[in-house]
Amino acid sequence: MQERNNGRLAIWLPPLKVKEYLIAVDPAGGGCDGDYSAAQVLDLESGMQCAEFAGHMGGLELAKLVTGMATEFNDAWLVIERNNHGSGVLALAESVCQYPRIYRQNGQPGWPTTSVSRPAAVGKLAAALVERPDCFMSRRLLNECRSFVRKSDGSTGARTGTHDDCVMAMAIGLAARAELLESGRWRTAISS
Repeated sequence: MQERNNGRLAIWLPPLKVKEYLIAVDPAGGGCDGDYSAAQVLDLESGMQCAEFAGHMGGLELAKLVTGMATEFNDAWLVIERNNHGSGVLALAESVCQYPRIYRQNGQPGWPTTSVSRPAAVGKLAAALVERPDCFMSRRLLNECRSFVRKSDGSTGARTGTHDDCVMAMAIGLAARAELLESGRWRTAISS
């Protein structure tokens, strides 16, 4: 494993020229006490986790980091959650960083986490953990999975005092990967 960015970025499988990749990003505000921003790099064909970022970073700094990672991983599809802070990170990735391969859903850039898409994405992650546990390299991700619980209101998330940022980035990544593979859009060099 290679570590970068003061240990916040772990790379288990460096990019291979013949591979297509996807990077899923769960942005946070960037404050030092709140949630982490997280990014998961997946081999698009196999779903194998190749790299992971988790750290207190937001805004332009996060946009530059993830577009740099995406460029390094063969101009990977960049799937940024567009809720809350994500809309700003998306705008910066497109306008300032001018990254061209941004995932879009229904013509809008980014991944919308909704009351419908969140349970479906978490379900894909739960199934993958059972069916393909060898695809996951991150101890941090697996630790977050252990504290990811169903709450009394029926929602899911991190147990109090823990985080679910890597979990949500991976869930978004697996859901977007399934959609891209099913639609065949992953073969297009630039998103439309």
